[in-house]
Amino acid sequence: MKKKVTFFLKQQAGWVVFGKRLLMSLIVLELVACTMAPSSFNQPSPSEPPALPTATAVVPTRLPTATETLVPTPQPSLTPVPTATTRPFDLDQFSTRLYSGVQPYHYVEDTCQYLSNRWGEDKSSPDTVVVPIMYHSVRQAGKEVLDNMSVTEEYFLFTMDYAKKLGFETITSAELAGFLYRNEKIPPRSMILIIDDRRPGVARDNFMPVLEKYDWEVTLAYITGPAAPWEWMELDRMYKTGRIDVQAHGFMHQPDTYFTEFTEPEVIQAEVNGAIPLITEHFGKPPVAFIWPGGNFTPPAIEAVHQAGYQLAFTAYGRGPLFYNWIPLGEQEAKMNDPLMVLPRYWSTSATVNLDEAVAIQKKMTDFTEKNRAEEYRWYAAFCADYPPLINYFEEEFINE
Repeated sequence: MKKKVTFFLKQQAGWVVFGKRLLMSLIVLELVACTMAPSSFNQPSPSEPPALPTATAVVPTRLPTATETLVPTPQPSLTPVPTATTRPFDLDQFSTRLYSGVQPYHYVEDTCQYLSNRWGEDKSSPDTVVVPIMYHSVRQAGKEVLDNMSVTEEYFLFTMDYAKKLGFETITSAELAGFLYRNEKIPPRSMILIIDDRRPGVARDNFMPVLEKYDWEVTLAYITGPAAPWEWMELDRMYKTGRIDVQAHGFMHQPDTYFTEFTEPEVIQAEVNGAIPLITEHFGKPPVAFIWPGGNFTPPAIEAVHQAGYQLAFTAYGRGPLFYNWIPLGEQEAKMNDPLMVLPRYWSTSATVNLDEAVAIQKKMTDFTEKNRAEEYRWYAAFCADYPPLINYFEEEFINE
């Protein structure tokens, strides 16, 4: 019995030792496992270093925009930087008080060309003024004026004498075109007298004596549609005196042929072109001016006038006097963007007042010219080397400077 107990105790002691050893082994294995990666199959071999994490996982693929300013800029080259060239400065433009809603408009875009014509040799002085006056009927002495387009014979004669006293001389349409386009020489105070419609009797009976007295000319804005032979004979006779300038005033000149937005193209062509062959046949040269029938004009009509070869066209608006590159226009004319095709005309019924206005504006233009001429010469000298030299008004002044 004693032996059995001893064997049993030894056996139990052996299991305790085995258990301790087993427990220690398990602990060692657990410690080793903790030092290993989750999957031993994905571990690289000792000869391969472990891969680094992908950069996009922790930083942006490019630096923020703000850091780009830190990049050094290229160093400047050794090529010398040219000196900045002088740019044209703005010249003052003449302005004066005109009727309400009226503004002066310029039509010469090239400033060098403008100054060359303004101050060049054999040109009109910069303050040369032109007064266009529109006439219709002149009533005989003692007869009543029946409309707002006619004047009495007394007022007509007074106007002519007053214009002469102020120093005005007449010019033709061709002379006006030369002045407005190129500042060709005309009298410093010029006027163009225009008789509208088919009125050879007014030219013969009222104007001709004055024209001969003052060595003047008058322009007939003539309706050239069907006319009796005696009319052309009368015009031919007056034309030979050198006192008559005949220009176009439409072919039919009827209310249904006035230019409106509804006027058919063929009507426009007939009214604009119909006068050209007749005037050329009788007077040896085509007309240069078109006087708008009824005072009406439209963009298509203006385009037709250009295509027909006219250089000027007149409205029935009394806006003010004309200077080279300076045309006073109201809003309606200004919309056409073509000043030489919508020239203003004073009415005969207020001609003496308008002559005074023109003289007053001319004096202001003279003052402006005196004040600004040196500056205009400097501008021309600086920027217009390819243009002809100007007249030597200021030679001594510039030498001294």
